[in-house]
This record gives sequence, structure tokens and C-alpha cells, in this order.
Amino acid sequence: VLLQNTYTGIQEILLMPKTLAEREASMKPNGFTSSELFLLETIGNTITVPPGHPIYLAGDPADRLYYIRSGRVRVFENTSSGREFTLDVIKAGHTFGESAFVEYNVRPVNVQAVTETVMISCRTADLVPYFQKEPSLALHILQMCSESMDRLARRMHEQCFLDRYGKVANYLLDMTAAPAPGAKALISLPYTHSDLAESLNLSRSTVSSVLRSFEEKGWVKSRYGSVSILDRKALSSFIKQQKNL
Repeated sequence: VLLQNTYTGIQEILLMPKTLAEREASMKPNGFTSSELFLLETIGNTITVPPGHPIYLAGDPADRLYYIRSGRVRVFENTSSGREFTLDVIKAGHTFGESAFVEYNVRPVNVQAVTETVMISCRTADLVPYFQKEPSLALHILQMCSESMDRLARRMHEQCFLDRYGKVANYLLDMTAAPAPGAKALISLPYTHSDLAESLNLSRSTVSSVLRSFEEKGWVKSRYGSVSILDRKALSSFIKQQKNL
């Protein structure tokens, strides 16, 4: 029923090109419009999750979609040996929990807050009926789902083709990328070496060694609790060289 209602909403979008164009023009990349945010807050509720607190665990019922207003969360799996394998780190302006759109589904992964995280939590049963009333909301959520798939594909590529230097460089650039076309990239990433190690499935000593090497080249500046990007062009060129090997 949920998928059928979603499909009906998308059909309505295709039949409303002029209205859709007007609504798309008001959309903010990596975020909802102010009216969409207001609607999400009305449908769901805003919650604050402290650092390290689980949001859901693998096997939990999947019935809610989340939108991060501030902070970041970590998506991970537990291996048979008990090791935690980080799949993704999701920051503000993005959704997660899209598995809730499949009825009677359960969560395939664990998600926990990395920092204090403020998010909007919506039951999909309450959200989906609005897709017909507000088709641009449905489209925007689909766009965010697509972004999530692209981001995971990049993570898999990094794991397969980049060494430890490439993984750290690529992650620093990705996490500080401009949030929207025309916007400026972030200069500093508020991550400790341990945060980076956990996000990249590397040891803390390995991350510290890589950052020390980058500092010697003048590409980054590492301080307690943050890493500043000094030369994005050099980091980008370095990654391109690795991918061409």
C-alpha cells in the first residue's frame, strides 16, 4: 500500500510539469524547503539524541524515516567477531532509515549518533499519504534516497581502490564539500583522529600517521578535535592519481 501510494504521487508529479518546475526551483540541495520542513515537523516529531546513543539497531522494526537537522550519525554493522564495520557517516541535511518504505521490513544495519544530533522522526504510515497532497515532497525524498545510494557507492569504491592515504584524503574532501552549488566548501571538519578512524575503518594510529604526512605537505592542519583543509586542489589531485593507478 505504501509503495502504491508513492507511485501514485509520482504519477501526479509527471502530470504537473509547470507546478513541479516552480517547486523544484524553490528546493534547496541537500535539504528540504522551509515549507517541507514545517510539514515534516507537523507529521512527525523533533528529537535530540546524545553522542553515542543508538537510534535503532539491526533487526528493529523499520517504520520511521529520519531527517538530520544538526549533528551526524554513523551507520554500521557488527561482524561475527564483534567488530563494528562503519558503512557511512551521515551529516545534517540528509535523511536515513529509507528501509521504512518497505512494509513489514526490519532494519538491516545499526545507526547511532556520533555527536549530539537533532532530527525529525516521521512514521512512514503518517508520511506517505502526504505524497499525493504534496508531490514535490515525495520527489525530494526520492532525490535524497538517490543521494544515499550514490554516497554508499562511493564508499564501496573507496574501500576497494584507495589506500589509507586516499581514503583519508577523499573523506576529508567529501565531508567538507560545498553543501550547495555556489556555496563555499567548509574549511574545517570537527572530527578527532578517533572519529576519522571509526568512520573509515582504520586504526587511530594509521589516521594520525596519514594526517601527519598531509601536514608535512601543507595540505591540512590537524588540531585537537578538528582538521582544517589548507589545499583542496592538492588533495583532489592526489586522489585522482590513486584512481588512475
